[in-house]
Amino acid sequence: MKTLRIAPIALLIAVTLAFASHTASAQMQPTKIALANPARIFQELKETGDLRKALEAKGEQLEKMKFEKQQKLKDLQAKRDQLKSDSAGYADANRDLMQAAVDFEVWGRMTQAEVQGEQKRQLLNIFNRITNTISEVATQKGIDLVVTDQRPEIPENLDQVNVDQLRALINSRNVLFFKPQIDISADVVAALNAKYEKGQ
Repeated sequence: MKTLRIAPIALLIAVTLAFASHTASAQMQPTKIALANPARIFQELKETGDLRKALEAKGEQLEKMKFEKQQKLKDLQAKRDQLKSDSAGYADANRDLMQAAVDFEVWGRMTQAEVQGEQKRQLLNIFNRITNTISEVATQKGIDLVVTDQRPEIPENLDQVNVDQLRALINSRNVLFFKPQIDISADVVAALNAKYEKGQ
């Protein structure tokens, strides 16, 4: 009877020790770390290339509009300068020129604000998608932590920078060494390009 009572207790102890050993083993698993370079990812995206082309086309269109408005100003000035300052039509011509100049300045400021606002929205939108995709790739690979790979290049010719600029470049480097195998940037680019081609 004593043997029968001891057996369940021994079994319980064995199970408890096995569970504790498994839990300790799980807790001792090393943290998996990876790197991702958002700047590199951004540059290599197909969407970024398309946006760059669209911005260039928009810039050419705005330059054409700017040229036309500047030409209008020149024409109005030439028209005013043909008149004597004491003539009847000079005041009206001068008013038209001043109004066109004000309109041109306002147009320039508004256009610049609109373009910069659109660029900021697009940049933030892409960055958010990059971080979301980094999370997806890391989860698929069982990675616990993804560190931003930020390593600005230090110019070979140090005469190009002063001491403070060089110090800032050195201090902004957050990764000093890593094995290429832990860089998931290419995987993130591939995933984002696939989504972009599918219209997601």
